[in-house]
Amino acid sequence: MAPSERHGDAPPRYPGTECKADAIQALIRAEAAVCETIFATESVASPRSEPRLRSVGTASDAIRGAVLDGKRASVVIGAEDVLRSLDALAEAAMARAPIVVHVVTSGHGTRAGRTVGRDELAPALDVGAGVLVTWSAQDAVDAALVAHRAAEDSETPFLHVFDGPTGAGAPVLLPDPALVTHFLGPHRGAGGRAAGGELERKQAERSYASRVPFALGSAMREIGELTGRGVAPIERHDTLDAEEILVAVGAAFRPARELASSLRREGRRVGALGLRSLRPFFAADAVKAVARARAIVVLEPLDVALAPSGPMAASLKAAFADALTWAPGFPGVGRIPPIVSALFATLAEPIDQADVRAALDELGAGDRARRVVVFGSDGQAG
Repeated sequence: MAPSERHGDAPPRYPGTECKADAIQALIRAEAAVCETIFATESVASPRSEPRLRSVGTASDAIRGAVLDGKRASVVIGAEDVLRSLDALAEAAMARAPIVVHVVTSGHGTRAGRTVGRDELAPALDVGAGVLVTWSAQDAVDAALVAHRAAEDSETPFLHVFDGPTGAGAPVLLPDPALVTHFLGPHRGAGGRAAGGELERKQAERSYASRVPFALGSAMREIGELTGRGVAPIERHDTLDAEEILVAVGAAFRPARELASSLRREGRRVGALGLRSLRPFFAADAVKAVARARAIVVLEPLDVALAPSGPMAASLKAAFADALTWAPGFPGVGRIPPIVSALFATLAEPIDQADVRAALDELGAGDRARRVVVFGSDGQAG
């Protein structure tokens, strides 16, 4: 469901309160309407004036502080903090702590005018937390509410990565107190946390994980009904009749969507698919959206050098393998189209249409197309 879609003809019940601020400030203000305390690393908290923001030395301390707080709490950390905080996030998942951790860009990795890609995303997928990625300030604010609702319904922490421009842009609509009360209700804590030692907690892990897709899907549907701004695990753009589809993660989705529209005007049937939920990955829905394509490019702003492809390209290939072998819940398919994994090791500037077009050009080789293309790496594509 695309963000522009409305649920029927009914007007939104809670359109929101306009806020003119940079994206990170808007996200923090949205969290202040939801949480009693926002824990943040010093690099994120220092220039901010929100009274509910509590500066903490390290990201791990911030996450553990939110878990111990016992109330509805969130954490805001920089992208450079993620790798150092994964143990704490895994502990939160094992404790069934329904906290939300936001990852924002705070000047990490800059060297000679370039920045590293979002390599922190790959290991974050494997710690037992939900992982959402957004690409606009409004999307990030709405996803914050969704993440809290899904976290509390499934007793699973969520990591939200904001991968959009951080400067002030179009006004953002912040949640009204009435929306927060209606949508989230009173904080329920972590009353069902797994008891016993490490063995017992591990045994219970899958039963909690099985709740997450339903909890997230339900929260996304309801936030759309209440605000008129649809949010979905995957966002489709002209995929119904597309012969070539650009599947994009985070900030890559905007230029992918723009390029698809431009090429459509030239008579080339190209579509785009934005992945908002990386964990859980809605595999059957993704296959349904792209199964008719002749070829697919998966754009991911990261590069794990020893991996055979980007993590979401690998997930999509696995989803097609399940569909090809008639796994329950998957659409039947007769073939797996060529899937090119386009990765960005470093970035001189945000991914733009030229980068997306360069990745799409690889499909011109047909079955001989390279399956992995890396940009911004020595001796590679760019």
